[in-house]
Amino acid sequence: MKSKHIIRYIIILILTLTAMTGCKQAKPLNQQVAQSNANWYLYQGDANGRGNLMQLHFYSDQTVSVKTISWFNRKSGANLLNSSFGNPTYRLNKDGKEIIINTTPPRMVIALKNSYQETIHGYTLKGYTVTYQGNKWKLGKITHTNAKVAQAYQKKHRHHQAIKVAASDKLGSTLMKHVVDPNQVKAGKTAQLDGKSIAGEYNYRAMQANSRVYGHLSIAENGIFTNTVYIHAPQSKDNPDVDNPVIMQQQTLSGYLTSLYGKLYFKPLNLLKISYFTGGQNIDNPAIKAINLATDTKKYGNNIEQKRWRLEWGKKDLLLYNKDFQPWASADEGDEVAIHLHSTEQSTPKLPEQYNQIYQHYLNLQKQPVASNADLRQYVAAVASKHHSAIAGIGVNINGKFSITQPASNYLGVDRSGQKQPPMQYLALMEPAVLQEKKNAHTVTTPEGEFLIFGISANKLYLLEQPDSDSNTVTWAPFRNFPVQLPQANITWN
Repeated sequence: MKSKHIIRYIIILILTLTAMTGCKQAKPLNQQVAQSNANWYLYQGDANGRGNLMQLHFYSDQTVSVKTISWFNRKSGANLLNSSFGNPTYRLNKDGKEIIINTTPPRMVIALKNSYQETIHGYTLKGYTVTYQGNKWKLGKITHTNAKVAQAYQKKHRHHQAIKVAASDKLGSTLMKHVVDPNQVKAGKTAQLDGKSIAGEYNYRAMQANSRVYGHLSIAENGIFTNTVYIHAPQSKDNPDVDNPVIMQQQTLSGYLTSLYGKLYFKPLNLLKISYFTGGQNIDNPAIKAINLATDTKKYGNNIEQKRWRLEWGKKDLLLYNKDFQPWASADEGDEVAIHLHSTEQSTPKLPEQYNQIYQHYLNLQKQPVASNADLRQYVAAVASKHHSAIAGIGVNINGKFSITQPASNYLGVDRSGQKQPPMQYLALMEPAVLQEKKNAHTVTTPEGEFLIFGISANKLYLLEQPDSDSNTVTWAPFRNFPVQLPQANITWN
């Protein structure tokens, strides 16, 4: 009997201790991160590319080392510091799910979500999915390394970086030397269709999916043509009948006409494509995203991806057919399902002249990207579009609400010592990406709502901040080590 009582007592004791252990609250997630001696890695996607991977190490004096690096476990990188050029301090929210790091504005706010584990580039990481500056990231520590896979990735990563630099805008000044001169090509060039000359200048319009297309076709007497189209950004669903003025791409095709089956077909020799940044675009001064020249030569083959263009006579006018574009008829063009050409006195430059004008425009914008409020909005949007809709980690709604009409004198700041700051040269009010930005003191309250307010002074980018949400005091905070320069265009041949 005694042994039964002893066994029962032991069981009760074990259950009691187990219950006490279970009642003990787990350490909050943010404390588990900050009180760990490990290096933590904040990254998004495949952690590849500038600004997509950071190493964090928390210290017992409430400071943290924050370093942007190229791959996991790399020792060298660029440190993010505070305004005194030291490691920033951090604090942990009482809810146990946020870490606020006081870097030079903007601050870093990391909201911890769910636990995860994955293996990437040879490294196994365990930690938490997080929201950082409005985007989904991961915060993990390395638990295992496959050295062979990691070294192979690093070697390949260095190689890709070198290729990326080589394929930037370096071809810009020499791109036109690759153009094939249609006049030098021996072929049965003709501008005759059914015995009538079609040489002249023509305007037309078409559709490509939900985008409006405006074109100009120039045909010389010897059958040499230049065909230029401007493809606009897709139409608004709310106002489908109002033209979207934002230019998405320009395409210029040059070559000669060739007769086949009683019709005239384009024989393209050169295709020049210019892609523009569409988010926040200043339509009077659009920023160039990429330029590509494709040529058709015996040495390099046919690099021109175009559906066949052909010309036929219609009932009243000349008709143009192409499967890349759909007809967009006007009321006076009849029932022919084709693109109608309309004679005009207007002319366009040949392809090399067009390129020279566009390339000079690109160089001018690289030299002075911001010379108006509209330019500033375009600059912020272009940089943000290259970094997952964020500029210096601040999420921006590139196509959201904005304002570029306010004079700079309407937004004067006060520095920490209470002195008035000089006015900005240019202003742009832009909508934040998500509501989380409002928590970060990046937005300023205006009569129209909460906005991120960017400014330019002496070719330096600033953000207007409201230190106290219940006060009207605002201050201009500079973006440090952040040159005001548009992203390089990727200029390529074939």
